[in-house]
Amino acid sequence: MVEEFEREVYPLHIFLMITGALLTLNTVLLSMVSNGHLGTVLPAIMGVPLIIMGALKSHIFPWFTTPIGRWVKAAIILIYAVMVVFFGIMGAILSSSASKKAEYNKDVLIVLGCAVRGNKVSLTLKYRLDAALEYLEHSPDTHVIVSGGKGDDESISEAQAMRDYLLSHGVDESRITMEDKSASTWENFKFSKEIMDKRFPGASVAFVTTAFHVYRAGRVAIMQDIYAEAYAAKDVWYSAPNNYMRESLAVTLYKIQGLLI
Repeated sequence: MVEEFEREVYPLHIFLMITGALLTLNTVLLSMVSNGHLGTVLPAIMGVPLIIMGALKSHIFPWFTTPIGRWVKAAIILIYAVMVVFFGIMGAILSSSASKKAEYNKDVLIVLGCAVRGNKVSLTLKYRLDAALEYLEHSPDTHVIVSGGKGDDESISEAQAMRDYLLSHGVDESRITMEDKSASTWENFKFSKEIMDKRFPGASVAFVTTAFHVYRAGRVAIMQDIYAEAYAAKDVWYSAPNNYMRESLAVTLYKIQGLLI
């Protein structure tokens, strides 16, 4: 009887172990090259229980046939099913928001900052700046605001790092304004708007951020009375799934709290 049961669950136990190991490995590898955040650890949160269930199959799987065990099994299946559907739907929403790029020749282009490594831009920030360079090349009269403060683990502000990068790639200094006080997307737009109200009243606006971030950033901009079109930068391929999962949770939480339209 036991041998027959083990033969029935063997493929499932292997599937759980492999899936759990891949999810956990994702967290371990990404932790080596990026800042720790919920998107980084979430795959491990999902993966470790799968590894445990697969490794302890001879104890857990028979228990799942008991009255209480059946309820627990159903709850586990429901939780994972809801997560798959939730992240799938939110991923589609976030991706679709980045599909249309802003028209060229807006008066102002706001580039949203992110992590700086020492005094160098991170790969994610490099992609944002490369998108900004592409936009500016097609928009010779557009002024750019680079927006981002200095984190505790950063040698210089994100704005300074972005300015240095743009200058090194041929953008004229007169076209660049730094906003180096912000510590969030909300503050990126808040402080950039203060600059625009003083120097570029009534300006048409586009903004650059990474594709996964366009949905939330665009709505934050509207809440700051900035009606801007997005010019999305590409995602870093190995961290994109994590970023989309984190962003899905962030958007949902902000919506529940009434912090996002």
